[in-house]
Amino acid sequence: MSIRSHPGSRAALSLALVAIVAAACSGGGSSTPAVAAAASSSAESAAPAASAGDSAPASAQPAGGASQSAPASAGAAGGAGQPVKVCDLLPVATVASITGQSLNQATESDTPALQSYGCYYGGAGTAGVTVTVAYDAAGTFDTLMQAALALGGEQVSGLGDKAYHAVLGVNALFGNVGIFASTDPAATALEPDDAAITLIKTLQPKL
Repeated sequence: MSIRSHPGSRAALSLALVAIVAAACSGGGSSTPAVAAAASSSAESAAPAASAGDSAPASAQPAGGASQSAPASAGAAGGAGQPVKVCDLLPVATVASITGQSLNQATESDTPALQSYGCYYGGAGTAGVTVTVAYDAAGTFDTLMQAALALGGEQVSGLGDKAYHAVLGVNALFGNVGIFASTDPAATALEPDDAAITLIKTLQPKL
């Protein structure tokens, strides 16, 4: 199953998934049907905002251990739960180089109330790239992963404590923090997105 969509709508779907993860983290567990229903509803409501360049919530979607206690650096990254400027930590030039897309703009897409901090990278003729950091992700990560696997995703080995690839991208857990990356509009649900994995590995040490 190929994933091809308008840049705005794909960004909305990606950010909606992030919002679902963050919301689940703050509100306790959720069942697979509930996650699927929330994904559909959130994607529909987020699409107009994303098309206007004002994406609402930001992924899953989530680094832990020593990285959580690292001191803030110029307001870019802080301890667990502190604001993270993903666009600063992962500059658009770096993302363009990793993904091979012609990207030239980076827009913050944060939802502080849900401890979710993201960045949308766009460019003419591209589907764009979304990278999001979400705190307090460990509690519901397994539920979200099982829901993704049921929809055709697969687990990704060698990335964080655990990770999976779903239709919208790759979500990885590091301690109690999740990092989500969505890159290739033509990626299939059964093939881990190497570019997304590289983005996650590049960002995680900076948190």
